[in-house]
Order: sequence, then C-alpha cells, then structure tokens
Amino acid sequence: MKKLFFSLLALMFLAPVSANADTADLDRQLRDHTFVYIDKKTGLEHTIYFGRFGKVYDEYFPCKFVDGTWRITDAGTLCLEDTADKSRRDGKTCLKPKINGTKISFFDSAGNLAYQSKLTKGNGMPLG
Repeated sequence: MKKLFFSLLALMFLAPVSANADTADLDRQLRDHTFVYIDKKTGLEHTIYFGRFGKVYDEYFPCKFVDGTWRITDAGTLCLEDTADKSRRDGKTCLKPKINGTKISFFDSAGNLAYQSKLTKGNGMPLG
C-alpha cells in the first residue's frame, strides 16, 4: 500500500514538470523563427515571425503588417492575440503545433489539420 501511495504521489509531482518541459521546448522551437502559410479562407499568404525576446509576433499579409502576443498553454497549444483586431486573433482560439524538422503543422481542437508550413530560423518577414 505504501508503494502505491508513493507511486501516485510521485506521478502527481512529475506530470506538471513533464508538461512544463514540453511547453518550454516548444517555446524554444518557435522563438526567433518564421513560418509562411496560405489562409484557407482568403487564399492569401501570411508570414508570421515569433520574436526572439518576449512573447510577441509580427505578421504580414499582402499590404498589411500586424503584431500581437503569443503563448503556449500547458496543453501545448499555441494561442495568438492580435494587438489591434481581437476579432481576428483573440488569444483564446488555439492550435496545436507539431514540428518535424523544418516542417510545422497546426491542428485544431478536433485534431484536424488547420495549416501546414515550413519553419525557418530567423526573421523572414518581407520588407513591404
């Protein structure tokens, strides 16, 4: 009985550490990287750069630059919040990223593929 108790106790303490390690690893993989994707609704190409410092992102889509903040949840989902237009990115609609080398895929809460892109190191934002 003591073994079972200590096993359960250890599991309770290790589970959050594992989740935090996963989110920290994902944070490192996204920080100072750029990805480009095609918005399925508009057909427009979007470029998003996750900044090196802090939790900010810059986004470009034809003739428009926007910015906002990003965060990784304990569940390992990525949430973006647009600084000016919360109806576009509200910080509550999150996608689960899966990174495989230089390829990044984003899945919605139902597990459906939302976007797929190439992930590149550094700031790949267009100049305008």
